[in-house]
Amino acid sequence: MRTMRLTAAIGAVALLATACGGGGDDATGDVVDISSEPDTSLEGEVSILHAFTGDADVAGLNAIIDAFETEYPNITVEEQGDNSFESLARTRVNSGQAPDIILHPQPGLLNDFYNDGSTFVMSQPDNLESDLVSGLVELGTIGDDFVAIPMRLSLKSLVWYNKPAFDAAGYEIPANWDEMVALTEEVAASGDVEAPWCIGMESADATGWVATDWVEDILLRTIGPEAYDEWVAGDLDFASEEVQGAIETYMAPIWTNDDYVFGGQENIAREAFGTSVIGIIDGDCMFHRQATFIESFISDNRPEAEYGTDYDFFFLPEIDSEVGAPALGGGDFAALYSDSPAAAEFMKFLSRAEAGEGWASLGGFLSPYTTFDNSVYPTESTATAGELLQAASSFRFDGSDLMPADVGSSSADGSFWNEMTAWITGQATLEEALTSIDEAYASVE
Repeated sequence: MRTMRLTAAIGAVALLATACGGGGDDATGDVVDISSEPDTSLEGEVSILHAFTGDADVAGLNAIIDAFETEYPNITVEEQGDNSFESLARTRVNSGQAPDIILHPQPGLLNDFYNDGSTFVMSQPDNLESDLVSGLVELGTIGDDFVAIPMRLSLKSLVWYNKPAFDAAGYEIPANWDEMVALTEEVAASGDVEAPWCIGMESADATGWVATDWVEDILLRTIGPEAYDEWVAGDLDFASEEVQGAIETYMAPIWTNDDYVFGGQENIAREAFGTSVIGIIDGDCMFHRQATFIESFISDNRPEAEYGTDYDFFFLPEIDSEVGAPALGGGDFAALYSDSPAAAEFMKFLSRAEAGEGWASLGGFLSPYTTFDNSVYPTESTATAGELLQAASSFRFDGSDLMPADVGSSSADGSFWNEMTAWITGQATLEEALTSIDEAYASVE
């Protein structure tokens, strides 16, 4: 199971200045003006295509639509979700029947549509620079063009822990990676739990993604967001000193130490990612690094466990104080595909933090805005995650999801998922695994 995948985008829209699409080699130079005041008297219809098929996500989207239609009583919004989202989106756009707005969970599709001129380029509202989580404005720009707006995010950079054991021992939340390693050593020696960490990465054909998430979080904290972007784009080798060195220095000492991992290194690839977190509830381990969605696995498997009493989490700490602690995650972004003034008003609505309050109140939603009212979230854990996201030094997408699929997110030989699995199971050295990924990347360029 993967968390949502984010597209490279940001923006909002107001009254349409031109009926021409923009982007890529077909860009016209015309830009949609998104800075004018809302026109709530406008009449019209808006069509939205998205990838949501689960009841919770559809209900969340409809909560946003309901709020919009309350403010714009003369505009009707129709949404359509489909399991074959990408193929349907390509068919409709390429046949000249694009919806007004597409909600993108995948960056590749948005980039393709931008490059063929199907998206509309938009100006950047003044509030986004200050109101969005740091880094999202830059991530929302393709080339020099501002093309879409973030609607929701997910957060991966969390360490979940056994709160009763942690508190009883008098431990403190580590302020940096060195303190986390020192705490790991202390927990291993204490005998309070079986091992400091529970790590499981079995996920059927997607086995290995848990390891790639660790690598991505570590690289964000060592080489920094800009170099991370170069690595994701294939301009910085996996086998480079910067990347391999970071894995050897910060990840390997935990993952390959049988005293640190419940069941030992050999158990990592056998343990399902969704059940490994249960160890912090059952007393098997103290720590588990995973995204916000893992709380649903705790609820499903140990429904009696309560956040704040039986478990808690903290933000994965920084490694280099000059780099800080960027957030790793995913999400959904909206892009404009028509010259409909009504659709422009909907995009303008999404440029405000309060637009997401309806979805946030239902759960399964983190706002991309630092100005969002965290008291709207339905649970204390979600509110806390929202606060951590707002305080992050920067935000970046899951790197493996941004890479070509054959490199970042497949089980094929040479892929990031596969080679990290080969390394942790002893089928390849780290250098061999990383070199294989570089060779796979070179073959698709």
